Amino acid sequence: MASSALAATRARIAQLGAEMEKLQRLMDSLLAEREKCHQTLADYKYPILTLPAEITSEIFLQFLPSYPERSRVIGPHSPSFLLQICRQWRDVALTTPALWSTVELILRVDSSRYHAQQLDLLKMWLQRSGNCSLSVLLESIIGVDDDRTIVEECIDALLCHASRWQDMEIILSPEGLRKIAGSMPLLHSLTIGMESREERPKTPVALFTDAPALKRVLLYGSFDPFLVALPWFQITTLRAEALYAKEAIEILRHATMLEDCSLDILSNDSPEPSTASSIPPLPLRSLRLQSVGAFTDEMHQLFKALRLPVLQTLSVREDFLGPDPVATLAAVCRNGYPHEIEVIRPRTSRESYAGAFPLASFTFDFD
Repeated sequence: MASSALAATRARIAQLGAEMEKLQRLMDSLLAEREKCHQTLADYKYPILTLPAEITSEIFLQFLPSYPERSRVIGPHSPSFLLQICRQWRDVALTTPALWSTVELILRVDSSRYHAQQLDLLKMWLQRSGNCSLSVLLESIIGVDDDRTIVEECIDALLCHASRWQDMEIILSPEGLRKIAGSMPLLHSLTIGMESREERPKTPVALFTDAPALKRVLLYGSFDPFLVALPWFQITTLRAEALYAKEAIEILRHATMLEDCSLDILSNDSPEPSTASSIPPLPLRSLRLQSVGAFTDEMHQLFKALRLPVLQTLSVREDFLGPDPVATLAAVCRNGYPHEIEVIRPRTSRESYAGAFPLASFTFDFD
C-alpha cells in the first residue's frame, strides 16, 4: 500500500477516535442530565400527596356513598378501591376506621362461589373499622333449600361487633333472624324484614330486647309482628311498607311512645274488632296512612280506633275516614286537630273540612 494511503487511514482513525471521544463526552453529559431529571422526579411531591394524613382521610370519607346508602365490599364504589392507588393512600385508608364503618352485603345463590371471599372481606372490614359505630346492610336472597351456611357465618361475624351496631338493615329468613341476639347499646335505627311471607318462624321470637337506644324502625316488605316482636314501647318513628290492618293494630297497641308513623296497609284482612278498640291514645305528631290494593272496611276500623290528641300533620286516603270523614277525623283528634291535613282521593268538599277545622291547612290530592 502506498505511504499516502496509509497516512490517510491513520488520519481517519485519529479523526474517528476524536469523534468517539466527543460522542462519549456527549453521552456522559446526557446520562448525567437524565440522572438529574430522574432525581428531580423522585424529589417531586404531588400536591395531593403533600396533604396531611388527616386531610386525606376526610377526602376519602367523601368517597363513601351518601347516607343511608352503604359501601359495598367489592367493586369500584368500595373503599377497597382506594387501596390500589398508591402505597401512601393505602396506608391512609387502612388507618381511617370510619372509612370501613358502613358495609352492604347481599348474599345470593348465584354468587355462591364468592361466599368465602365475602365472609373474609366482611371480617376484614369489621376489623378495619376499629371502634367506630357501624351501619350495615345484610340481605339474604338464598332459597330455603340452598346452603345457608354463609348467612349464618356472616351473622356470627356481625354479632361479634353487636355492641357497635348503630344503623342496621337486616332482611333474612326467620331462622336467620332468630340468631340475632345480644346487647346493642348504640343501635338507633333498624330496617327489618323477612325474605317472604311464605316463610314463617314456627314459634314467636323477640328481637332487639337489649337495644335501649332503638327509636326508629322501618318494616321492609314481609313482617309479622305476631311472630317477630320488637321493643315497640320505646319506638318513636315507624315506617311500614306492607302491613295488614290487624298487624298494624298489634304494633300500635304497644307503641305507646310513637311520634311519627307512616303505614301502607294491605287489603284482604279481618282484624278482631275488640283488638282494634284496645289501641291506647298515642302521642303521634305525624301520621301517614295509605292503602295497598283494594280498600277494605278493616282499614276504616283501624283509623277509627285511633286516638291522636296531639297530632299535627296528617296524610290519609279519605277511605280510611269512612262514610262520614269529618266526624271520624273529629273523633280521632277529639282533643284538638292537626295543623296540616292532606286528604288523598277526597269525595268530601273542602268547605266541609274547613268548616269543622277552621284553623287547619288542607291539601287535597286527587291522584
